[in-house]
Amino acid sequence: MVPILKEGLEVGTMRIRQTDLQELERSDGGTRRSWLEAACIRLQSLPNHRSSRFLVAEEDGQIRAVLGLRLHWGANGRLGKAIICVLVVDPEHNDRGIGSRLVRFAEGIARVHGCTRVDVGSDLESWGEGCWLGLGYDDPGAGLHKVLRPSGHWKCG
Repeated sequence: MVPILKEGLEVGTMRIRQTDLQELERSDGGTRRSWLEAACIRLQSLPNHRSSRFLVAEEDGQIRAVLGLRLHWGANGRLGKAIICVLVVDPEHNDRGIGSRLVRFAEGIARVHGCTRVDVGSDLESWGEGCWLGLGYDDPGAGLHKVLRPSGHWKCG
């Protein structure tokens, strides 16, 4: 049985949680926030399957950022890696670390599900020039990725 995170995480006044596409589309509330509409369109390209996760960061009841994560099974039938396919932050709330917090949360979900690696979708590689490197992602010529340590394993020194 794979655990499913239902409640999310609160960091200060920020709440990070899983959602679904229908809730996201309703949450626009007719305000026509173009960044959220664009995020929903990009999320629609992900399969609505148990391997897809849609995450939101909320502040004061308003969605400030959206992340789409896909979990991939390896040839051995086990989850091997996750891919961050969508990451969109409300432009009025850039440079506050919201996207970074969502990425860390997504890494936690991947780790809990047994993934040993997180890849970054090629269209996201330019997000915040140094942000990916600051989050520990590396690009050895095969695209941005991060090797995850299993829960409870810490690098010393």
